[in-house]
Amino acid sequence: MITIITGPWALSRMELAQAVAGRLGDVDAVDVVDGEQLGFALMQFRTDLPENFQEAPVWQALFTTLCVHTARHGNGCVLAPMNIHSSERLSLLRAAITGQGEAVRVVGLRAPRDYCERLADTFSFFERDSADYHRVRNWQLARLGEYLEFVEDPRAPVDHWIDLLPDASSQWLVSSIARTMTPPPAKR
Repeated sequence: MITIITGPWALSRMELAQAVAGRLGDVDAVDVVDGEQLGFALMQFRTDLPENFQEAPVWQALFTTLCVHTARHGNGCVLAPMNIHSSERLSLLRAAITGQGEAVRVVGLRAPRDYCERLADTFSFFERDSADYHRVRNWQLARLGEYLEFVEDPRAPVDHWIDLLPDASSQWLVSSIARTMTPPPAKR
């Protein structure tokens, strides 16, 4: 099973995915793949990519291959934290993965505009007030409309939505994601 986790920018997706994997590690071994780093690496070799590398068919094919290969040659359970805010693109990726015989589940992390704006202000790999901090923050805010349209799209190919609460702890979020991955106990 490949679980794609999508949500607002500025969430520490890999840290969340690794915490979920650790939480599930006693039951099943979980592999985590990083499609964003794959995209950044691809950008080092290709100058013809669109601004959003997710729109490039080569990235889509590589991400699909990474997920499928990891599921088949790893432990069979893959977490792929990747913010994909296009119902069409997410449907294409899901179809490509299932077309290779792997099951896919999509968990969507949903938040309102003000929550996303606070995330953009507070989370960055760069020192606050540096040029890179502002570049990344401005990019996130410019793309915020895409995310908000996606979470309101009734056709969004998301199997389970988790509404992000401003006062929720990271442990709550990890638990909420983990619950979507484990089947409920059989009724006796």
